[in-house]
Amino acid sequence: MGKAKKRILHKTNSNLYMTRESAVNKVCDIINKSIIKESNTVSDLITLFGLSAEELSEAGVPYENLMALSSIMG
Repeated sequence: MGKAKKRILHKTNSNLYMTRESAVNKVCDIINKSIIKESNTVSDLITLFGLSAEELSEAGVPYENLMALSSIMG
């Protein structure tokens, strides 16, 4: 993880340390549970870590949800 990402994560919560793998798992859990109010968290994590559709599909995100997130992933 780069210095800028560490600063951003530590600025928001000093006890938070997130790896790429834990970010993928968190995004997958939020999408699969359909928690609408955490949609900002999903988009923030996808853009912060630069997650790809392939990574998320391997983690278990359904194809329909990946297509809905395609504008965020670029």
